[in-house]
Amino acid sequence: MVRTPDHKILALDAKITLDGNADFRQPGHAEFEDRAATDPLELKAKEHDLNYVKLDGQVGIIGNGAGLVMSTLDVVAYAGEKHGGVKPANFLDIGGGASAEVMAAGLDVVLGDQQVKSVFVNVFGGITSCDAVATGIVKALGMLGDEANKPLVVRLDGNNVEEGRRILTEANHPLVTLVATMDEAADKAAELASA
Repeated sequence: MVRTPDHKILALDAKITLDGNADFRQPGHAEFEDRAATDPLELKAKEHDLNYVKLDGQVGIIGNGAGLVMSTLDVVAYAGEKHGGVKPANFLDIGGGASAEVMAAGLDVVLGDQQVKSVFVNVFGGITSCDAVATGIVKALGMLGDEANKPLVVRLDGNNVEEGRRILTEANHPLVTLVATMDEAADKAAELASA
């Protein structure tokens, strides 16, 4: 802001923040986006309509629902204090669907972070049942093949949880550790990341 000699007030600089949630109805937003300044993993997640925020840690987080993911970040940070200061590496909300394609896209983004040493998949089966999530995880690991090379700690709870756990147990994937509670899963993920 400046005051001119004729006593007018003028704004000489401005900064704006565009709401990415409005992009679908504001096609002009794209011309203002500075893709070079955006984290490549955040761009990859955006291409798959995933809510991802890169953090500075070692435990990748995948969950369904922003509240659950935020709680997961907290328990991982707390558990990490016992394991050399391990921290969450990201916020990734896969939303209500956990199809193989969505889970593969989420895992691809999280595993693409070189800082990630382990991944904590924390899902509460509500609308999407735990058996669908478990099937999605198994198929996603198959789709990713050798790109999936870091341990996954999976915690399922809610709708069809026993069937979901059975699917993961029978798949017997060497990278997957199935854990019953969120605290135990956070501790295991932090332990694996610190190894």
